[in-house]
Amino acid sequence: MKEIFKISKDTIRTKDLLDTAKDRLNEIIPLFPKEKSYKIIEEYYEIIIQLITSIMYSDGYKTLSHTGLIQYLSEKYKEFNDRDINTINTLRKLRHGIVYYGRQAKKEFLINY
Repeated sequence: MKEIFKISKDTIRTKDLLDTAKDRLNEIIPLFPKEKSYKIIEEYYEIIIQLITSIMYSDGYKTLSHTGLIQYLSEKYKEFNDRDINTINTLRKLRHGIVYYGRQAKKEFLINY
């Protein structure tokens, strides 16, 4: 895990990230109309990233890479199976397409996952 750095545990940042993720989930996601599935996918991914980052700060680790976050979760938390990790990685790719190429992911993704 070369992209992951050992740092001091940061419980304040852990809590702040967790609170922000909860706000996104409970307040922001319901605001998006269902026909804007790409925005819902983007927000779900951001929630997941904030939660993994929160876990890492709680454990005393940091990364500057989204793939590093997913790798950390996969290697350190066996509660997440291959399907969970693949879903997160798929969300990462979809979000990348949305943000950098203007691709609008289809609502079928939300239905199937």
